[in-house]
Amino acid sequence: MYIYTMKHMTQFSGLSAQMIILWNKKFKLLREEKIDRESTFNKFDLKKIIFTSFLIESNSKFTVEKLALKTPSELQVLVEFELHNYLKKVKKEFLPVIRLLTCVCFSYDEKSFDTIISICFKILGIEDCCLEIVFPFIKELSKISKTYSVEEAVISYTKNLLKNNLSYFIVTARHNLNLSDRKWLYFLPENQDDEIELLFAYLHLKINSENGVLLGVNQPLTSIKQCINSVKFTHVFTYVEDDYDMNILIKYLELIKSTIPNVVIFIASYSDLSKLMTTDIQYINVNKPRIFKKYLDKIKEL
Repeated sequence: MYIYTMKHMTQFSGLSAQMIILWNKKFKLLREEKIDRESTFNKFDLKKIIFTSFLIESNSKFTVEKLALKTPSELQVLVEFELHNYLKKVKKEFLPVIRLLTCVCFSYDEKSFDTIISICFKILGIEDCCLEIVFPFIKELSKISKTYSVEEAVISYTKNLLKNNLSYFIVTARHNLNLSDRKWLYFLPENQDDEIELLFAYLHLKINSENGVLLGVNQPLTSIKQCINSVKFTHVFTYVEDDYDMNILIKYLELIKSTIPNVVIFIASYSDLSKLMTTDIQYINVNKPRIFKKYLDKIKEL
């Protein structure tokens, strides 16, 4: 079982170490004995802290004193019920929801993750849920992994859960009969297999009546060449990680532009590619998912 430090607990919950120690001292939230900044915690402690924090923040009827008497499983039932009400509020902060997802992922609790994310998708809608929760959640996980020593398996496990949910929505999303004349190609270049951004782009465009081909991850140049020679694409979407070899990326751009001179190329990344890559080929660098949505809105108006 993975052991968490007080630093982990404060990072994941947003509570100060002093507050966690105080809650345990007054209400025995975690255990009977005294805890301090050197104490270690397990996944049940993590759940109890984050579930309690969420319920306190979401509804004034809850108190730490009453919640301390409940088990993590009992708190989880309350959280799932209260989450519906929380997401329906006119003014809401999504960080507490992101913390809930972080908590259940670090506990390898797939059932809870699917329940929480399903509630979010249902109430917020696919686009807003991705923009307000899914991508900020991925960013938070990345920050945690860089700041603290955490299990790499947790990150892989979490991304796989997100892929499963996005893939489900892609399969179940209805095709609009009034598709645009635009044709999109979605792919990741060779040695790129982190497909969450790719799946989001495909899903986002599909539910907005855009037409496209999802080629997939880790696509060699030969595969791209065959595809663009067979289909008349007007737009291309791809994603690269910060440490990707820009010389390889340029080869993809050169191939696409030489075959389809008027194509519009979107490259998603979390870095400014103009500082990493020198090329005369025109492309649109999208650094945030919401920026991509704004571009799509403009394209649809044309």
